[in-house]
Amino acid sequence: MTRVIGLVTDFGRADPYAGQVEAAILAVAPRVRVIHLCHDIPRQNVALGAMVVAASASILPSGAIVVGVVDPGVGTERRGIIVRAGGRWLVGPDNGLLLGGAAPEGVWRLDQPAYWRSEPSPTFHGRDIFAPAAAHLAAYIRPEAMGTAIADPLPAPVSLATTDARGARGQVIHVDRFGNLITNVPAGVIASLGDSPTIGVADSVIRGLARTYGHGRELVALVGSWNLLEIALPGGSAADRLGLSAGAQVTARRGPSAFGAGASV
Repeated sequence: MTRVIGLVTDFGRADPYAGQVEAAILAVAPRVRVIHLCHDIPRQNVALGAMVVAASASILPSGAIVVGVVDPGVGTERRGIIVRAGGRWLVGPDNGLLLGGAAPEGVWRLDQPAYWRSEPSPTFHGRDIFAPAAAHLAAYIRPEAMGTAIADPLPAPVSLATTDARGARGQVIHVDRFGNLITNVPAGVIASLGDSPTIGVADSVIRGLARTYGHGRELVALVGSWNLLEIALPGGSAADRLGLSAGAQVTARRGPSAFGAGASV
């Protein structure tokens, strides 16, 4: 079976970094399949990166490997780690990036240079340490050979919406390229609010949930593919319509709710 290695980074595509990570993987394991899941995490945004790593790992086949590199602490004393979680392997920095999803079943500190590229750059551990480690995992080298088991990895710096008896209060964590406002309100919280929750964002009130982006002609609220509440504008950009960006406040309440002045859509 061909092993799969997925890449999630904040490298972008204008520089050679993402391609060099793939090259370092293939130098060790030339038969693996490399999937470029996302290279446009906002620079140094570990919290959003952790959510993307979790969402991406969950749809990869069992045994797949994710290399995550959103690493503002590269070259410092922060550790590099391997994580086993949800039937997948995750490789990257010990800054919470790899721990936004399933509970870890094991964590190992990468401390065996024999499994790195020779003379690793202090500014590019993604290419010189994490990529070779992932490739060796794909070649069925056990994590115990590459590192020491640890019990204290840093938790994901992910802040989900706060909840109370009335509902939830959260915020926009990401605006995707379509202008959809992705929030930190989980699908489970929305489900707990009944069939027709009321969503408040900026000066707008959205009553009820849509199934997809195309159900409606004005602003809609729905649970998107990240299993989080989203605000969308069918055929347009909710971010542009509302003039909002990451950090904007969002509320979700059970049934009809008074949010004060504002438009109902």
